[in-house]
Amino acid sequence: MTGSGEVVIADGHRIRKLSTDQEQVSTLAGGGAMVPAGGTNYADGSGSTARFYGPKAVAVDAAGNTYVADTVNHLVRKISASGVVTTLAGKAGVCGSQNGVGEAATFCTPTSIAVDKMGTVYVSQGSGTENPIRKITAAGEVSTFIGKASQYAGGISTPWGPIPTYYPVHLAIDSAGSLFAADPNDHVIRKYSADGQATVVAGTLLPNNVGGDTDGVASAAKFRTFLAVAFDAANRLHVLGPDNSGYPTIRRIDSDGTTTTVVRAHSCTLQNGIVTGPPGTLCTANQMVVKANGDFLVAEYGYGGSTYKYAQLRSYTPQGTSTVVAGMPSAEGADDGQGSSARFDRPGALAFNPSGALYVRDNGNGAIRTAQADGVVRTLGKPDGHCTAVTGMASEFLALSGPDSGYLRFNNGPLATDSAGNLYTVNEERVLKMKDCQVTLLADLKPLLTTSTYVFMSNNASGISADSKGNVYVSTLKGAIFKIDTKGEVALFAGSVAPAGHADGQGAAAKFAAPGYMTVDAADNLYVVDGLSDVTVKVGPTIRKITPSGLVSTLAGNPNAASGYADGAAAAALFTVGSISSGETASLAVDSKGNVYVTDPVNSVIRKIATDGQVSTPVGQLWRYGYAAGTLPGIINRPAGIAVRNSTMYISVPNAVLQVGLP
Repeated sequence: MTGSGEVVIADGHRIRKLSTDQEQVSTLAGGGAMVPAGGTNYADGSGSTARFYGPKAVAVDAAGNTYVADTVNHLVRKISASGVVTTLAGKAGVCGSQNGVGEAATFCTPTSIAVDKMGTVYVSQGSGTENPIRKITAAGEVSTFIGKASQYAGGISTPWGPIPTYYPVHLAIDSAGSLFAADPNDHVIRKYSADGQATVVAGTLLPNNVGGDTDGVASAAKFRTFLAVAFDAANRLHVLGPDNSGYPTIRRIDSDGTTTTVVRAHSCTLQNGIVTGPPGTLCTANQMVVKANGDFLVAEYGYGGSTYKYAQLRSYTPQGTSTVVAGMPSAEGADDGQGSSARFDRPGALAFNPSGALYVRDNGNGAIRTAQADGVVRTLGKPDGHCTAVTGMASEFLALSGPDSGYLRFNNGPLATDSAGNLYTVNEERVLKMKDCQVTLLADLKPLLTTSTYVFMSNNASGISADSKGNVYVSTLKGAIFKIDTKGEVALFAGSVAPAGHADGQGAAAKFAAPGYMTVDAADNLYVVDGLSDVTVKVGPTIRKITPSGLVSTLAGNPNAASGYADGAAAAALFTVGSISSGETASLAVDSKGNVYVTDPVNSVIRKIATDGQVSTPVGQLWRYGYAAGTLPGIINRPAGIAVRNSTMYISVPNAVLQVGLP
């Protein structure tokens, strides 16, 4: 927190600032897309031209300079009050503990940072053998202040027993310039003198100490681990950390070490071992500062199904009541209703019924919902909904598509409709059809996907579409696209079951690299997202076009380039069509003029491929995640499914379906 009351925040790969009146959030420095594992994201410079990689902590000095623990870059960075970023110490991409000046010194995943009134910076890091506290002078000279902050190692649990690990300590400096460290390994809080002598101010130092959440005098207090530490205006230290149930608490440590729990989380639940809870319960708090009036400013996030749903800053009073400061939560749910009263949970694929209803694959609820033109949302197969009951292979139809195991679970249940109002989806290798609320098996592609040739991707179907004549087209991750005619006969339409590649041509002469979602235009041309496996097989993402006769061409994108983002001419454009870690992939829609729209959930934008091949970004702003309505491009959050009818675009985003008027 700055002297004027502004709050500086490490957010993704950016450093952001909350104004003193808590009414404006701005980006102080940094930018760029989500960085792939093993990638780099480092650059000094001004404002948004600078690059950070997963910074974990910030600290502000009396002159308004911000110091950043640039964790994955293994650096300590400095941002001037005007937003100019320089590297104070460390060598980009080099993990180490070498002392020296500037780039001659090295750090390894710096995690916590604090700065005193003289401009001396302290940084903590950890490893399997030590967790030093490093010291950096204003001139950039790095030394080791404490070689090993903890006496006893923490441990990472494994089936073979705990692996000894010295987690980094959390640092804070009081108004007198004294350094304090909250130690998650020894479960104590220490104070350091200028020469590095440590005194335990709260907690008990014991071998095999598993900690706890006991309040009381210094020697009786117990702590588990810590998420954040901060001083208030009265020089009292506060810590954010879990209690014995794993639920966050805010605790105060007085000058004599007496510890008191001030705010305790409530209404928390565990989801896959992760603590979850609604906004304002403190359940998902992970950072904290103390405001001048004694209230706590806390960062919370919503998490579920391996997906972050929202991030929010909330202000808590010492009595535990809270208000929103910044960030809008997106409440998940399964409620039917009209407009904003309806609730979704990670909606994905979209498809229009000829009657005008929009089908929505509601991934988190394991359901298919319908949204009418007036915004009324109903659940397929429930009373008052379209199809009050779904018969036949209903459970398979509502289930998500994808392999049962492994990380290649692309495209959770694509949807398609035909002119007769039949609804189609896929479940692994099977193609399913719902007619008059009864689900039947249209085709089983498994025999056609069996091959003796090793093919990296799994068997499951990944996209589906239907043309004006009632033919159904199905893409598969192994590179073959099949056509199912109105008699139910299956034939290879384009590509083949073969190792991934990229080649345009007629029918089986074409090659695909794990094709995904599809759509069809008024002339029955098929459009396909291709290149879901680009990280593995080195075939770049493209958008392919297939004529009714089976002639395959590349509409836009560069198969020889890695995933990325670039607008412009078709062949020069770059796309990002999916994330293996989240399973989110691009979807397609085409308007009546022949423009093709592609969702990009990784970069939070919608791309447009015009009929002349020019690629642009009409909706969303690159690398900005959230929601801001109004004049295009606005801001959208990880768009998944897409559909276009007349001059209106519909987009599914976490827990909502958005409507966008096209120019």
